[in-house]
Amino acid sequence: MVYRIRKSVDISFAHHIRGHEGNCINLHGHTWKFELLIESDELTPEGFVIDFRDLRDRVLVPCHGLLDHSLAIGELTYGEIREQLALMGKSLIESRREFHGTTETYTNKSYELSGAKNEFPGGLKVTVFPFNPTSERLAEWLYRHAVNELVDGRVRVHLARVYETMHPVESVAEYSD
Repeated sequence: MVYRIRKSVDISFAHHIRGHEGNCINLHGHTWKFELLIESDELTPEGFVIDFRDLRDRVLVPCHGLLDHSLAIGELTYGEIREQLALMGKSLIESRREFHGTTETYTNKSYELSGAKNEFPGGLKVTVFPFNPTSERLAEWLYRHAVNELVDGRVRVHLARVYETMHPVESVAEYSD
């Protein structure tokens, strides 16, 4: 018998697909859904596969922090356009002065998860991946990150799903070993 649980988080971020033949060459955003299915053959003494709170705090919240309201791009692209992003970031951040009299706001927390990291060129939040951030690659990254954080002798990651689009029709990528 196998027990499974599923938990997800919604994350709003933009991405760029390097070399794409169609519209995804442009910077564009989605409200993504990152979902994990975790399994075990036996439950904890309390009756859990894993506490939903642990799944949320150890995997989903850090993923949200890394990606929320950022631009996700691959490291090759980032290396080529870092200076232009810094100029753009400075201009965008400077627009706060018109409304607030200052450019100061909250401090961006920087995350580094399973090879992905935040950079802040000119104050602009960018998430840099070691790959082109397609839904398929993001699903594999999420899966491997969850494996690193959760897997022990009892708990396994069954599947990672990344929903790039929810409406009007779902567009979903999945990854499992």
